[in-house]
Amino acid sequence: MYSPLSLFSSALLLLSSISSASVDTKPQTLVVDTFSVTKGNRVPYGWRPSRNDISMFSVKQENQNSFTRIFTKGGCTSLGKLFRFSAQQYPHLSWKWRINQLPDGGNETRKDKNDSGASVYIVFKGNFKLNNILKYVWSSSLQVGTVISSPYNKNAKIIVLRSGNEETGKWVSERVDIRADYKRLFGKEPPPVEGIAILSDSDNTNSIASADYDDFEVKAMN
Repeated sequence: MYSPLSLFSSALLLLSSISSASVDTKPQTLVVDTFSVTKGNRVPYGWRPSRNDISMFSVKQENQNSFTRIFTKGGCTSLGKLFRFSAQQYPHLSWKWRINQLPDGGNETRKDKNDSGASVYIVFKGNFKLNNILKYVWSSSLQVGTVISSPYNKNAKIIVLRSGNEETGKWVSERVDIRADYKRLFGKEPPPVEGIAILSDSDNTNSIASADYDDFEVKAMN
């Protein structure tokens, strides 16, 4: 059993070695990744795993579209990308994801069941190991709209966007307001974003988790 806090501490160290995105001309949209550049690796180009085990990652193609797949049997390795921007100037994050299999009995409120079929982390600037984090999840069991603090890390707030198997195998598009969510859950304006990470894990339930991720973008206020 691994603590997500320790995983993200490691991920942030690795992320610091990657070149950050520059926001000089303030375009309306910043593309985080469409996973079109792979260079033949299991890990998508520009992303770093939190641990050495990268067997669960692959870049797939479907109908001439590239995306990242996570398939794990009892694993828990996140993928992170350093991507710095102002959440006040670019509050809207969008992406699409597809659940292939949810971890059996996953429940983000419990340490012993804290697995998510799919999750997207927004890591904000802060002191080492004290970064505030927003975690958007596709949960096995919690109701959509549930908001909790992570049982592993009080600085991480979990927001349930999707739940259950009803949409298994279907691409679902998401758009969230990270500035509004941060203000609502932390009670203040957000600091700059340091990076974005994805995680599908099943180490606590000792089951299978699988999901696909694609088309991450941040957009300026209208």
